[in-house]
Amino acid sequence: MHVKAIWEAILTGPLSSNFFAMLRAHTLVFTDRLIAEIQPLAVAGLGADTFAQMKEDIAQKVIDSLPSIIDNSYGYTQEALDMENTIRTKMQELEAPEFEGVLHPAFEEDEIQLIALGGILGAIVGYLQTFTM
Repeated sequence: MHVKAIWEAILTGPLSSNFFAMLRAHTLVFTDRLIAEIQPLAVAGLGADTFAQMKEDIAQKVIDSLPSIIDNSYGYTQEALDMENTIRTKMQELEAPEFEGVLHPAFEEDEIQLIALGGILGAIVGYLQTFTM
């Protein structure tokens, strides 16, 4: 699984609205923490409604910008998740039936073709063996 595919699923998948709601909430909290010391002055200068709208505007800009800048994080995300080693380790820990269960869906579409090809190749090898023995 590649980081790009993970981010595409997060940003465009069926639960993307949950992700963007969470991102909005965290952005609002981050903004509050960032300006905590001057928040009373900002609220007094802008007014409570304008200040609240400013925070919403910041959150919306983050949400709107994320899809176009997320590719800059692919390298870091790949390294931080260490997916290659994690997947390798977890696959090695699987028992044979569990391993087959992981691989089977990947080949399920082509299963008939693979069986037919195996049969044809087996027949060809068997036919050739009759002449070499």
